[in-house]
Amino acid sequence: AAKINYSPVFFGCDGLDGILSVENFDTSLAEGVMLLTPFDATATDEKTQSFVTKYTEKYGTAPNQFAADAYDVAYVIYEACKAGGVTADMSVEEVNAIMVEQITKMSFDGLTGQAMQWSADGAVSKDPMAVVIENGIYVGMD
Repeated sequence: AAKINYSPVFFGCDGLDGILSVENFDTSLAEGVMLLTPFDATATDEKTQSFVTKYTEKYGTAPNQFAADAYDVAYVIYEACKAGGVTADMSVEEVNAIMVEQITKMSFDGLTGQAMQWSADGAVSKDPMAVVIENGIYVGMD
């Protein structure tokens, strides 16, 4: 493409989140790639910056979407247990029923989305963010 002076614009698909942290990946190959993701570590909101700072201090690298997803899931489970009154003496079946009931009726603001909601089959609904890879990092797009 460079030899014929063609500058294509690539918009990524699901699966490119975390590409910059793949071991031995030449990040220059992804320069200018745009993609949708539910998490942008460069976002300036307080919740994201607090998470990024603490994660980076502990692991020596900025978190990607998968780290943010895991963080959100832990809090969704906590909130559902709290709202449903889950106790340690409940059976697995009881806890499961409570989790399904609570998670499908709650709305959750997390790192990877605002007002996230889950359907009865477990699918989450949340708005993605667009980012572009510039100088080897994800940069949020407005």
